[in-house]
Amino acid sequence: MEKENHETKTYQALMGESLRDVVPKFYREIEYQGEYFIEMEDLLQRFSDPNIMDIKMGKRTFLELEVKNPVLRKDLYDKMVMIDPDAPTEEEKKQEAITKLRYMQFREQENSTADLGFRKIRMSGQPPNTNLKKTKRKEQQVAEVMLSFFKSQMSPLKSLLTRLIEIRDKFENSIFFKGHEIIGSSLLIVYDEDSCNAWMIDFAKTFPVDTGLTLDHRTSWEIGTHEDGYLSGLDNLIQIVQNIVDGKFGPDLGVANDNS
Repeated sequence: MEKENHETKTYQALMGESLRDVVPKFYREIEYQGEYFIEMEDLLQRFSDPNIMDIKMGKRTFLELEVKNPVLRKDLYDKMVMIDPDAPTEEEKKQEAITKLRYMQFREQENSTADLGFRKIRMSGQPPNTNLKKTKRKEQQVAEVMLSFFKSQMSPLKSLLTRLIEIRDKFENSIFFKGHEIIGSSLLIVYDEDSCNAWMIDFAKTFPVDTGLTLDHRTSWEIGTHEDGYLSGLDNLIQIVQNIVDGKFGPDLGVANDNS
């Protein structure tokens, strides 16, 4: 990890905002054998038998500076065709080359939950759930994943809902995030039989935007806007959890009787 890396700067900045309550506590940056590491709070120490979920947030997986090069590349075209032979346009087939931006957007479209503003739902002991079946509503499938993770218990889901709303409120009022794009960040959700909590983590690709530019993290992205869709994803996740708690997905989800 390079010295003065963006993740260190992000944690240092957030320790001075109300968002410090929804991220791990930052202690210091440590140098070891020429490399730099972040020392921070161990979030799992609060739990006796933790169940862990990691949700990658946002609609965009790449920084703008990574896709500004307009050069057409055959290697990226070949990768696209290997994944989906029908994906290239007629013009792209003639050129047999695409830009990195085109390839990155193609990869995002392949993720069936990308339009919800989050992707790659990982749960402890299971491979990441990146592609949901197209035969069902995506929100319904996310609800099924959440209920499976929480073993259909309403108590931790209600606690999660409260926490997600708190995170959103603090994010919306953050001066820091109004001036930074946040790419590749995750929500870490942990629960055991006694409690449930969630935190924002992973800020290696949190970069400042041009002076005078203010982000709302909901507006659709175009090059130059630096919008990332983080809050769009959080809005959708909150709505899904709210609908589970309210029983709006129907009895087939197998919700347990839990009035607590």
